[in-house]
Amino acid sequence: MTVPAATPAHTTGTAGHHARLRARLRELQMKGLDVADGILDTLLTRHDEPPALPLTVARRQMVHLLDVPKLCERGRCRRTKLCQGEPSHCLTTCLHALPHELLARVLSTKAMRQRVRRR
Repeated sequence: MTVPAATPAHTTGTAGHHARLRARLRELQMKGLDVADGILDTLLTRHDEPPALPLTVARRQMVHLLDVPKLCERGRCRRTKLCQGEPSHCLTTCLHALPHELLARVLSTKAMRQRVRRR
């Protein structure tokens, strides 16, 4: 049994089909890259500036950084080693009892974080 030779019309159809497939593949690749670029752009724009903390949350963080609950007059704060009341009260009553070196170090670290946050 002999195989018939390929006719020029049959060969042209296959080559045209392959060319269309390559063009479609290239088009889909470009669309995929466009979608990936869009996703990256949205991710980069979301990290512009984090929202500011509420004042009570910032005070509570400062109280915990300085380990003020150990010095607090409230027994509940001393037992749990956490500020259980108003953090501004703990700061005003216990700030004078903290070592100056510790206070300066924490305040300088806080200032550095705020500068980085603004960038």
